Amino acid sequence: MTLPWILAATAAGVIAGPRIRASVFSRSTESGQPPRRACPACDQEILPGRWRWRALLPVTGRCPRCRARIGPYPLLAELAAGLALGVVAARASSVWELAALAWLALLAVPLAFIDVAVRRLPDPLTAAAFAGTLTLLAIAALTGHQPGHLGRAAIGAVALACFYLVLAVIRPGGLGLGDAKLAASTGAALGWISWQALLSGTFAAFALAGVYGGALLALHRGTRTSHLPLGPFILLGTLAAIAL
Repeated sequence: MTLPWILAATAAGVIAGPRIRASVFSRSTESGQPPRRACPACDQEILPGRWRWRALLPVTGRCPRCRARIGPYPLLAELAAGLALGVVAARASSVWELAALAWLALLAVPLAFIDVAVRRLPDPLTAAAFAGTLTLLAIAALTGHQPGHLGRAAIGAVALACFYLVLAVIRPGGLGLGDAKLAASTGAALGWISWQALLSGTFAAFALAGVYGGALLALHRGTRTSHLPLGPFILLGTLAAIAL
């Protein structure tokens, strides 16, 4: 895409940042718990029960009553979303391909923050990421007469999801089913681009996780049995492969 498209996509990501922060705050709960609406420190209602999709966190990133930190730090989600959308816009070759990759990027940001916060990837977000990405890629294939790309995306989604599922079964403490569900979306996006991108993105995810784990060991902030949130590394590896 051209420079105006890249700038527009970056701006869209920044604009989406406040809503992403609200989503992270709402869904950063333990498995089985309902979405959060109130400050965990003082029970002050932060997000209304109705029209929650329109709700935003305070710009300070703190509870207005007790001043406790809620959600990601201010501007962090905005910068992450802006960077992600700028990268996929630079890589996309058509409007519908950009739409598919941008959809995945916009859902990837809250998923990464939530996984860091509570070590899980909520099903509503992983399901929306997969359904939206595959649907938009199908439209891109139809409008661009690229059935081969769509077939490769479908195979990539199944192959990568199965790969992570096998790893989750072999090593249940290191990976979860959420990682396998997320891999279906990233596998579709990377498969659409190329087989090389699929392999590179998968390798990059484990390489980044390994570097991070090694740094924790070196700094004595973790052990060999420490559980790392793999979701952010899956998404970073995917973004790196898309960029290249």
